[in-house]
Amino acid sequence: MSCFVWMQENWDRISETFSASSLISDFVKSIVPLFTSKEKEAEISQFFATRTKPGFERTLKQSLENVRINARWIECIRGEPGLAQTVHELINKL
Repeated sequence: MSCFVWMQENWDRISETFSASSLISDFVKSIVPLFTSKEKEAEISQFFATRTKPGFERTLKQSLENVRINARWIECIRGEPGLAQTVHELINKL
């Protein structure tokens, strides 16, 4: 089970327990930026569409931006012909 799945399944409890603290922002900041796909960014956005609170709205936006940046970076790497071979050659030179 991923951290995000756990957070989704336990969101009501997390939200009630930590609503008055910055720990919700810490949860979001620690878990959301780990993802690297546009699909996951959409899933996270949809999950938080009705769950955003003023205390972590900015953190969520920044974290989702990190996911978008990571997704673009991964797409660029996958689209780069010969990159795997170049990395392999560099490793062998060490």
